[in-house]
Amino acid sequence: MYKYLTILLFLFSCSNMKEVTLYNLEVEQSEGINGFTSIEIFSEGGTDEVWGNEDENCNPFSFSSLDASIDYSGIPKDLEKIIDTVKIDLVYDLPLVEVKVKKNEEKNSLHIKTDKPQTCEWIGMGIGWDGWQGKDLSGIVNNAAIEFMARVNGDVIYNIPIVFILEDYSANQCYATAGYLGIEAGEITNKWSKVIIPLSTFSYQVNNIDLTNIKQLLLQCYDKVDIYIDDIMIVEHKHNYKKISSSSLSVKDTALPIDIFSEKLNSAFGVNNNYCQNIKLSSDSDYAQGNYIDVNIDNDKCSWKKLGISWNNWLYSDLSKSIYGVYLELDIKIDKFSSPKIFIEDYNGKKMALNLLKYIKEEKTNNWQKIKIPLKNFPIKKSEINLKRIKNISFDFSDKDRLKIDNIKFTN
Repeated sequence: MYKYLTILLFLFSCSNMKEVTLYNLEVEQSEGINGFTSIEIFSEGGTDEVWGNEDENCNPFSFSSLDASIDYSGIPKDLEKIIDTVKIDLVYDLPLVEVKVKKNEEKNSLHIKTDKPQTCEWIGMGIGWDGWQGKDLSGIVNNAAIEFMARVNGDVIYNIPIVFILEDYSANQCYATAGYLGIEAGEITNKWSKVIIPLSTFSYQVNNIDLTNIKQLLLQCYDKVDIYIDDIMIVEHKHNYKKISSSSLSVKDTALPIDIFSEKLNSAFGVNNNYCQNIKLSSDSDYAQGNYIDVNIDNDKCSWKKLGISWNNWLYSDLSKSIYGVYLELDIKIDKFSSPKIFIEDYNGKKMALNLLKYIKEEKTNNWQKIKIPLKNFPIKKSEINLKRIKNISFDFSDKDRLKIDNIKFTN
């Protein structure tokens, strides 16, 4: 009888253990995003998870006392100096004592600032979040995004010159940038703005990376930048833009002509009538071709001088097979100009540039003229640009430039 009671008790115990295991599994799957719980990448410093380049000249990162939960708009630009400095006018007659003072620096957010020294091979930082353990992103790559808050103290910016890199424990990497469509209201000001980078936009299909064993998130600066970043999280997100194919993140631009601008600027930065009217869309009754890009740089009112256009809604564009026999064509009317430049940029931040002065016919100034630039004239090899991962075309104007641009296209 005792033997039977022991067997029954053992079976009953096993049954209970199985129920607890199933319960724990259900709880685990309901937490985070599809069971992925390593969702907080950065909210404040204080551990060895956040690191910067050992070479201080090439280290863009420091901790900041600014906090994304506080609206600092309307406060002077030297805010951090005000916060970190306390003025004392009292004088005390005390004996001289040598004291080693250790400043208690608040680590509420990341301050990323660099002038991009030419001597630096790599300018960046990393975050090995969740205690450096391997993170499995494979189950959420299509329905989640990296989200963070960003702000600047100076002029408004429309793009963030930082490449975001996911690295696995075999040192393989994949890349993405914060596209214009992912920036709340299309601009970053002195108010905290939300930025979204969908995980599906990372180049994990082109670059052989193990999404089941992610080590860290790297931030690499590819241009001058001065920005504050806080509350980096992985959040649920539905990305409305589909990849062209399962094996590539690129859009194959083989059919010419490719219309960059003719009437609308659906995917562009630098055009914002609410902030600045240096660059805007206009039309004239005596101009029969509809809208044109109206450039009137006036530094007394606004310092913004750049325009960028993506013709593929910020997807990668592959121009590697479209070099010889291909031209960049545009119509231009100049009232006043100095040395406007035109750039083609890839998703690694590499740029190749030309000065439009070489192609402008001065005798036709004040009248519309067509400019046709062979694509092979750009410094392709010198710039080390990746023609398979082209991001956008952009213009950099100078003080007091006044001109109009229309019908930008790649043609043969």
